Parts: sequence; C-alpha cells; structure tokens
Amino acid sequence: MRRMAAFWNLSVGDRRLLIGAAATLAFCQLALRFLKFERLQSWAGRVVARSDPGATPIESSSWAVHAAAQRMPWVTCLGRALALQRMLAQRGQASELRVGVAKAGQDFSAHAWLVVGDRVLIGDEELGRYTTLTSWKTQGEA
Repeated sequence: MRRMAAFWNLSVGDRRLLIGAAATLAFCQLALRFLKFERLQSWAGRVVARSDPGATPIESSSWAVHAAAQRMPWVTCLGRALALQRMLAQRGQASELRVGVAKAGQDFSAHAWLVVGDRVLIGDEELGRYTTLTSWKTQGEA
C-alpha cells in the first residue's frame, strides 16, 4: 500500500517516466529471449533527433529505470542497460553499453553497464572486477 501511495505522490511527469521505464524494461527483457541481440541493440541505441533533447535529464531517466527495476527482480543487468540506453536515445542522448566478464576460480560471470561520458549510469556494482569484452555506442544524431 505504501508503494502505491508513493507512486501517487510523484509528479505526473515522474509517474509517466516510471511507467515508461517499466514498460521498456519488460520489453527489453522479453526481447532478449526472442530477438537477435543485434536487432535489439540497434533498436535500443538508435538516437532520435529531438527538438528539445534536454527535456528529460539523464538523472531522471536513470532514476526511473533503477526504481522500476527494483520491482522487477527478473530483469537482468543487460535488460536494464538496454532499457536505459533506449530511453536516453529517445531523448537524443548518446550513450555506450558495455559488456564484460570476470573469472573467480573456475566460474565466469558476465555483466552489462551503461556509460554516458565518463559516468556509469547503471550497472556500477563491483565494476572493477570485470574486463570489458565489447561495447556499443548509440547510432544516429546526438
């Protein structure tokens, strides 16, 4: 009940942003199962020319993805990074999605994170232990 009250106490713009983030997260996670990654990444990273690219600050989009993902524990770090990249690209903001691996003994783990400039917006947990394998920058106008 407190979550619903907190949701309704948000501004209309923040509620829209949060709902958009949840929908984008759900789509990205589902698409990871059914679409070729190259197609999904191309969609997520296609920058859209906007007349007002600063309309939604980067921090607001990042907050919305973090907040929505807290209530969607089945969403992976790759799904989160793709969703935030898509939301930023829709607002004319360039970003870079990175994927890396870490080895601990015989076990490998993979991780994805999203960078704008020199700032890690999503996926900064234990980042120092991962070695970057590949990255994808947004395409189009920025």
